[in-house]
Amino acid sequence: MNTVAFSSWNGKIMDNRTSGKGAGKAKKPAEGAFPAALDGQSYDALMGWNGLVVVDPKADVVALTLAYIGEARKLSCGECSVCMIGIDRVRDILQGLSSGKSSSKDLAEIEDIVRGVMVNSKCNFGRASALTPVLDAVKYFKAGFLEAGKTAKKGVEKAFKVAVTAPCMKACPATLDIPGYIELIRNNKFKESLDLVRERCILPGVIGRACTHPCEDACVRKDIDGSLAIRLLKRAAADQDLQGGSALPVSKEGKKEKIAVIGAGPAGLAAAYHLRLRGYGVTIFEALPKAGGMAAVGIPDYRLPKDILNHEIDLIKRMGVDIRFSSKVDALNAADFQKQGYAAVFTAIGAHVGTKIGCKGEEIASDDVVQGAEFLRGLSLGKKTNPVERVVIIGGGNVALDCARNCLRLGFKNVEIVYRRSRIEMPGSKEEIEEAIHEGVKFTYLTAPVGIVRKAAKVTAIECVKMKLGEPDESGRKRPIPIKGSEFTLKTNMVIAATGQKPDLGLLTGKDKGTMTTAWGTIKADPVSCSTPVTRIFAGGDCVSGPATLIEALNMGNKAAKSIDAYLQGKTFVDELSFEGIDVGQQRDMGFVPPAKSGEVKFLDMAERLKGFAEVEGGLSADAAMKEAQRCLRCYRLMVWQ
Repeated sequence: MNTVAFSSWNGKIMDNRTSGKGAGKAKKPAEGAFPAALDGQSYDALMGWNGLVVVDPKADVVALTLAYIGEARKLSCGECSVCMIGIDRVRDILQGLSSGKSSSKDLAEIEDIVRGVMVNSKCNFGRASALTPVLDAVKYFKAGFLEAGKTAKKGVEKAFKVAVTAPCMKACPATLDIPGYIELIRNNKFKESLDLVRERCILPGVIGRACTHPCEDACVRKDIDGSLAIRLLKRAAADQDLQGGSALPVSKEGKKEKIAVIGAGPAGLAAAYHLRLRGYGVTIFEALPKAGGMAAVGIPDYRLPKDILNHEIDLIKRMGVDIRFSSKVDALNAADFQKQGYAAVFTAIGAHVGTKIGCKGEEIASDDVVQGAEFLRGLSLGKKTNPVERVVIIGGGNVALDCARNCLRLGFKNVEIVYRRSRIEMPGSKEEIEEAIHEGVKFTYLTAPVGIVRKAAKVTAIECVKMKLGEPDESGRKRPIPIKGSEFTLKTNMVIAATGQKPDLGLLTGKDKGTMTTAWGTIKADPVSCSTPVTRIFAGGDCVSGPATLIEALNMGNKAAKSIDAYLQGKTFVDELSFEGIDVGQQRDMGFVPPAKSGEVKFLDMAERLKGFAEVEGGLSADAAMKEAQRCLRCYRLMVWQ
């Protein structure tokens, strides 16, 4: 797209029309001046929260504006009434223009109404999104509105596409309707809020505790008085459900096809739930004696009490999903599954195999050199662990942090994390790093192991080298470079390697192994549809992406369910609009936002938390959650196009 007829995106007027008010010399739009395409979808005209873009000069701006207002009315909550009343009045005027019953005076009234709504609305949607582009349309396409009654084709309904997002929604891997569920909490509708969350997140209590919450980094309030406690609000809705238990959602009429799911982690559970909701029979084959994947055998109880996880898994089981524990699938063969009556297979085996540190002495098998994922899994399954004087954990992610904090609770005297980059580059969550420091974990940065020292077959130390940071690598972080002559030794009785994980691909056999395996040792699958090169087999979660967050794995399960359903029904799977490349954080006007800092939750006393595995972080009470929800600015971004 080289030129546009008109654009007011982000308040930058670009008018390339050959005639009409405001028309000027044709210009090529600057990069990012308007959304050039929506995930590859071209359009004739678009109206969104940040302006109006007209590509085809013949596009019906009047019809587009009416369609936009109709969608804006659905998003208007009505709590301050200003936005809702204003939208209704503007719509009445525009409908009058379309029928030839209004005049130029009415256009002037629209401008007054829009400015009034922008000044007096209490939320960001009313202030900055609801009617901003309407003002542009009326101002720069005045003649078209005044002629609307003469040119409108009677009885013809134009089809428009609609998408709604928000900065927090776009940042969320599962695209949860965050402003929506927070609004319900604000109005003391916790059950309705939980129902809305579960449409895209079937493990709200789990995610409400263990999510990395990128939504909060994108929150508009972040730069005003602090991000909204989005994760804790999700948890609050889920915790209220513990009192009475969930009512089962209604599944669609039963379908004849059955689906096999391999793995009962977040991806497998999400896929199974949504497939069951669509009426399919679903059986999950789980190698472990419990469901939940890394949520069950990777995240410690002090972060995620297992009764929370079990409560949410129970809902999935009550929906009719059959989970077969201790049932490892040794060979992924589509024909064999088909003989057993399964029309499709979703593979979600996770990434439970730890990767090597890459230092001398690591190859010697012993109980005092273990993989981080294996260490956590053993604890979750009841394996006895004898504490030692000193333990060194290699790595900087959440697995390393979980291992370290577990060791403290098990009675290890000196717990140290060794990481080859600086704290800034650590991939572990900031909150977990802070809590580990508070609890007494020692951190040694810019250090890498080069060898494990043993005496009488027992680990006594680990040889290390100091590192410096060079240019950024493919991950975007600065590359660690060894400093010659900086070698030193750390005393330790145990080494835990938490430098990464990969999937166990032993179930791939024969020709399928080469076809379905990537160069990174993961399963080859389309990241959108989850389809693999082998017919009837789909895959998602960590076994495809590599180790990722719970919410990312869960969302792949959501996608897989839709994709499998489309495949079995003979339809083409179409993913939802992602607003890729469009900065939804931009706003032309926001107005004054009264400061209101987030409330703080209580944490378990330090002396008490190290006595066992009790949950450390307290949640929000119902009253506190409703108060926190009032801080939400409802930053919905509406877009309508043709």
